[in-house]
Amino acid sequence: MNQRLILKSGSPRRNQILHSLGLDFDTTPARISENLLSGEACLDYLKRITLAKLEIPLCDPDSVYISSDTIVLLGNRIYFKPADKNDAFRILTELSGKTHEVIFGIGFCKGGEVFYDFDTTAVRFRNWEAREIQKYIDEHRPFDKAGSYGIQDKEGPVSDFVGSYSNVLGFPLRKFYTFFEIWQKFLSSD
Repeated sequence: MNQRLILKSGSPRRNQILHSLGLDFDTTPARISENLLSGEACLDYLKRITLAKLEIPLCDPDSVYISSDTIVLLGNRIYFKPADKNDAFRILTELSGKTHEVIFGIGFCKGGEVFYDFDTTAVRFRNWEAREIQKYIDEHRPFDKAGSYGIQDKEGPVSDFVGSYSNVLGFPLRKFYTFFEIWQKFLSSD
């Protein structure tokens, strides 16, 4: 059988990051419910969703699957992708001037074995006014991003961070490299 590396995500940022590493892979986004369960702890939620995206019962044992998910956490509250402009404005206003965590889970399925880990980055937002938030939303349209922002966006809300930049950008490279033996054979020879 021809072993394949399969990314279980439709994220353009994750796709771009893996391509920049020289990996040869296919993309097959998972179709799962990402609802938070009543009383579910934040890290339990992240692990459950990350592993659910692997769609383990459907995994070909001859291929390697990668899944991931991100949560933006302030206290015990998860900030998901915004539903619309008003929701993005609310989220950015609540995070303004505060430090929150970006926690990124990564999962692998290879030959029936499942692996999981996560990485955490502390991100501090600058204080910004309502007009600045609105301008940011209008210009950057952060509707596909947990927490309603991109760390890479010019004139964005990030003041500074402690931890991995790539973790906030959209893929936990530090953790990904710890699983090198799982994916190394998919490095392109070009």
